[in-house]
Amino acid sequence: MAHVSIKKISAPGVLSVQRAAHKRASNDTEQTQFLPIALGVVLIIFLFSFIYLWSRVNVTKYGYEISSAVTARASLSEENRRLSMEITRLKSPERIERVAKDELGLVYPTADQIVRIK
Repeated sequence: MAHVSIKKISAPGVLSVQRAAHKRASNDTEQTQFLPIALGVVLIIFLFSFIYLWSRVNVTKYGYEISSAVTARASLSEENRRLSMEITRLKSPERIERVAKDELGLVYPTADQIVRIK
C-alpha cells in the first residue's frame, strides 16, 4: 500500500479542532469568573448608592428639624419678651397703688392709726 500523507491545511484565522476546544474551555472559565466579579461590583455600587441616599435623606430630615427648631426658638423668644414686658407692667408701683385704691378699697393710714413699737 502506498503511504498517503495527510497534510493539514490551515488558513489564517482558522483554528484546529483541539485549539478551538481549548479556546472554548478558556472562554467558559473566563465567563464563570466574570459573573461573580460583575455581581460583586454591582453589589458594591448598590451599597455605596444606598449609603449615599441614606445620608442625603438624613441630611434633609435634620435640615427640616433644624428649621422647625429655629422657628420654635424665635416664637419662644418672642413670647419670653412679651411675658417680661407683662411682668414689668404688673410690678409697676403705679399699677399696684391704683389696684389697691380702686379694686380693694385701701387707703393710706392716718396719723392716729400708726402705732410705734419700741
